Amino acid sequence: VTTGCTVRMELAQKNMEKGKDGLFKRMGGEEGIAQFMDRVYDLIQVDNRIKSWFAGKNYQAIKEGQRVYLTELLGGPKIYKGKDLVEIHKGMNLSDYEFDCFLANCEKAMSGLGIEDETIDEAIVSMEPVRAALMNRAQGLAAHAKMVDGQNILERFGGEMNVESVVEMMYSGALGDPRVRFYFEVSKDKIQAIKHKMTQLIVGAFGGPVTYDDGKMRQIHYNMNITDYHFDALLENFWCAA
Repeated sequence: VTTGCTVRMELAQKNMEKGKDGLFKRMGGEEGIAQFMDRVYDLIQVDNRIKSWFAGKNYQAIKEGQRVYLTELLGGPKIYKGKDLVEIHKGMNLSDYEFDCFLANCEKAMSGLGIEDETIDEAIVSMEPVRAALMNRAQGLAAHAKMVDGQNILERFGGEMNVESVVEMMYSGALGDPRVRFYFEVSKDKIQAIKHKMTQLIVGAFGGPVTYDDGKMRQIHYNMNITDYHFDALLENFWCAA
């Protein structure tokens, strides 16, 4: 069910690596993005899932601010002079579900304007990184900066040996989980290699020695069609194991 979406998004991401000039033009330039935002907000006004975001607020000012921001985000001139997105959305407690609803309205609006699927995918890929700022999630925060009482995550987790134990239990759980089992049914030698690399990755991410190059992650997993659903399932197994 989700494989098609995964492949589309991967293709869009590769296209975006060439730059966004073409995307801005295919969106119709500033006029096209203004029409797009008008259509998005027409949809939001009747969307019971998220219209409460804007209750009692200056609807037109918000729409205009987003138009300017998206003009720049989608490859147009750098004209946004507003506040940082984290500051704007602080305390709103937005969820992934609500942001997904907003993106769904964006997709529906572009489709209604006759924009091609490939361009829609590239626009959605361009907007996705905004998610972290809207939900006030820190981006790029190193593990050594996530200190509590002078201890990093790895120290609070109990050290590398505890990580190894949790990875072992997580892997056992994944093998019995129909959502992700397919990815882990491999030879014994490969199983040990995967567990070892997982441990290295997690130890480094938690503030320990960095012995695994996470730059390899994209290349290794590119053709596996892993979605957020699968990744969340694996994290659930990690949480249960921990």
